[in-house]
Amino acid sequence: MGEVLHVLLWVTTVLLLLGGVDDIFMDIVYLVRKKRYTDHSYDIEFVKTQEEKPIAIIIGAWREFRVIERTITFALNNLEYENYRIFVGIYPNDDKSISILERLSRKENKVIPCINTKDGPTTKADNLNNIYECIKRYERENDINFEVMVVHDSEDFIHGFSLKLYNYLIVHDKYDAVQIPVYPKKDEKGKMIHRTYCDAFAELHTKDMILRQVFNTFIPFAGTGMAFSKGIFNYLEDNYPNLFNEHNLTEDYELGLRLHKLGYNVLFMNTPECNNCKHMVVTSEFFPNNFWAAVRQRSRWIAGICFQNWKIHKWDGSKKVKYFLYRDRKGIFNHFISTLAYFILVMFIAYEFLWVFFDYELFDSVVIPGTVLWYMLVCCMFLMANRFIHRFIFTKKWYGKKYALKSLLRVFVDNFINFFATIRAVKVFHQTKKKVVWDATEHY
Repeated sequence: MGEVLHVLLWVTTVLLLLGGVDDIFMDIVYLVRKKRYTDHSYDIEFVKTQEEKPIAIIIGAWREFRVIERTITFALNNLEYENYRIFVGIYPNDDKSISILERLSRKENKVIPCINTKDGPTTKADNLNNIYECIKRYERENDINFEVMVVHDSEDFIHGFSLKLYNYLIVHDKYDAVQIPVYPKKDEKGKMIHRTYCDAFAELHTKDMILRQVFNTFIPFAGTGMAFSKGIFNYLEDNYPNLFNEHNLTEDYELGLRLHKLGYNVLFMNTPECNNCKHMVVTSEFFPNNFWAAVRQRSRWIAGICFQNWKIHKWDGSKKVKYFLYRDRKGIFNHFISTLAYFILVMFIAYEFLWVFFDYELFDSVVIPGTVLWYMLVCCMFLMANRFIHRFIFTKKWYGKKYALKSLLRVFVDNFINFFATIRAVKVFHQTKKKVVWDATEHY
């Protein structure tokens, strides 16, 4: 057993060091370059004064009758914008959703149901493409031209100021597309599972996405809280079979990569709601609050981002694009290595326990102080401590100190979810070779 653990320890240590050095490099770049991004701000009061151009909000839904009314009602009551319409894609075999949408549309003409030509579920991309066809018909019938297209999920709490921001950045500041942060709302149910998303997005959308902006590389869209100029949709319609790739589980991620290759100017905008204000313009939503729902959702992300897009796009692009493709894809290996490291840690705890309390040596010592392996393990401990510190810092920014302290315990839960999600992702990816189906997530 000692020999087996010795080999596993070497393999795990080397791989952890390789991944850790990459993370340390990005941490240093963030510390050095973050001011370049934070200085890129706007006069919020000036943004509010800009002429409101027509905006179409696109929401895809498959059996979301539990949340869709709340989402739309929240938007109607809170959006600080008048010149918009909400287009909701539903299916003919989803009677409950149809009933809700028809009632809402009779009450408020800003809500337009878009019933798919096929029974559901198809794919989210197919649903979004169908909504766009509905928008074009609406434009012809009502002599209107939507200049901005905004995509949201059916469970979103759409930020009241977001349309004002999109209107300014795309119409007046001439960005082609904009992504704002996704903010997981704290939920009392399934705290340990649900709040791993809070921890992860706090760092992802406060550091990692900003680093992509600093490096001027591709911005992967989050599937929600993303806005596009109408010109992008016109170009994609003329040059591709569909706006959104119906054969990809993560059509949003692929779209970000595609737009970068086409030379479009995409902005990740993490901006305060007002000057000297802690509240950010974000898209809020609940995430899964039980283990297997989280595994199911993340397995779809891994299958789409890591496996499908690797197969489709391989390693095409500049050195910066390749580097961030590597960072996105290395997770499929890191999730296994992290779990293996926990297994080794448990074995060493068992070794120390038996030795201290029962004077029993479970196996020969495999780590001798002063050896190369010993120093490598010390480096791994430093890298792990660094990751914990960063998780604490960024979670604290969004959720406060008490919440951030508990995030250090949730790291282990997060890793186990990712481990099982990676295993399931292999099965999901294999199934996509036959047919891609919308694997909708239960967020409650």
